[in-house]
Amino acid sequence: KKEMPHLDNIQKKGYVLEFGHLSRDKGTDTLLEVAKKMPNTEFVFIGYGPSVDKMKDIPNVKYLGFKTGEELYRIIAEAAISVCPSEWYENCPMTIIESLSLATPVIGSDLGGIPELISNNYTGLIFKHNDKEDLKKKISYLWENDEIISKMSKNAINSSDNTIEKYTEKLLKIYGECVKHNG
Repeated sequence: KKEMPHLDNIQKKGYVLEFGHLSRDKGTDTLLEVAKKMPNTEFVFIGYGPSVDKMKDIPNVKYLGFKTGEELYRIIAEAAISVCPSEWYENCPMTIIESLSLATPVIGSDLGGIPELISNNYTGLIFKHNDKEDLKKKISYLWENDEIISKMSKNAINSSDNTIEKYTEKLLKIYGECVKHNG
């Protein structure tokens, strides 16, 4: 099992991150459109999927390929902002849990379970799915306010609900209750 990096030696760097499956339904195409409108902001993408081909001609977009383990964790922890721009109903995107557990604020769409994982204005921001202007506004707001990113980072790391272990613990408890009531 790969260890997550120690957060005390991580410095935030100047980029916005999306990682995982990179496709239209995951909102990657919408985020790429926003990136084009924000030429002075660096956007980093990690993973794989059909949207990778659309990244080539955008100068402020960097595609790093597929990463795992400690290398992936370090890139997440160093990101100023992580974005989960999904345009379909996801229950529990692990990208949000991983980002928050590594003290990286998340901007997420308002679909599915995403708003339940992000405390709006506390550990991140919620935007209207598929709304390029709203997403751009939310990214710009955080990008221009280092002190808010810093505060949200501290809030994320101090929040006890955003680790994979806590999520698994809650899920197992729910399963246990189901078995007890239906068994």
